[in-house]
Amino acid sequence: MIKPVVFKNKSQELVGILHIPDNLKPEEKTPGIVMFHGFTGNKTEAHRLFVQVARSLCKSSFTVFRFDFRGSGDSDGEFEDMTLPGELDDAEAALTFLIRQKNVDEGRIGVIGLSMGGRVATILASKDERVKFAIFYSAALGPLRDRFLTHMDKEKLEKLNSGEAIEVSEGWYLRKSFFDTVDYVIPFKVMGKIKIPMLIIHGDRDLLIPLEEAEKGYEIIKSLNDKNELYVIKGGDHTFSKKEYTLEVISKTLSWLSLVV
Repeated sequence: MIKPVVFKNKSQELVGILHIPDNLKPEEKTPGIVMFHGFTGNKTEAHRLFVQVARSLCKSSFTVFRFDFRGSGDSDGEFEDMTLPGELDDAEAALTFLIRQKNVDEGRIGVIGLSMGGRVATILASKDERVKFAIFYSAALGPLRDRFLTHMDKEKLEKLNSGEAIEVSEGWYLRKSFFDTVDYVIPFKVMGKIKIPMLIIHGDRDLLIPLEEAEKGYEIIKSLNDKNELYVIKGGDHTFSKKEYTLEVISKTLSWLSLVV
């Protein structure tokens, strides 16, 4: 069963979709997962990746919550006001919302994050004890500020410093506050203290976040938990866009979860 929902954070409304397993008994509890979309993404994600993953998890008796960060998708706010701390705050609110669902077992809650959402998921897992497992798809784990700014000409930088929102991608604008906060916590620097099970899934043809970033992240976490794993999708791009890549991501996600939840 899918259930459209609205919840609030900082007096703004966020829109999400709950996937609830069918035929639950009144007192039955399921494990739960919150999904965090990527930069300029939304709760559906590219080629409906999040829909497909959520459906498959739900069929395997997980309650799944995917939602739009403020300024993205159907949620309140403007994308140009996005900051990484703001998305982390939304992530915490979404986690609270999921835990409050009567059919969810708060002792079996995890997160899945794609790209920038993987950055959010990593930071959240490092500081929020409610997160019991984490899965990172094509996660942005390293420094990002300079990667963004090096592609900007002098005119754009001047606009940014004067308080204007500048275009960073077709139709997508951001303010200086984003660039000032995007590296406020770099996942590489906090992954070493995360003790819960973690799975990193990355494509070896990812042109946005190179596989080397995932490999570096795995080197940090591999000895922290015997369930930690790096899984490489051969030929996979940033959002695993071919059907066979999506199916492989789903298959690996389910098989790994069967060992940790």
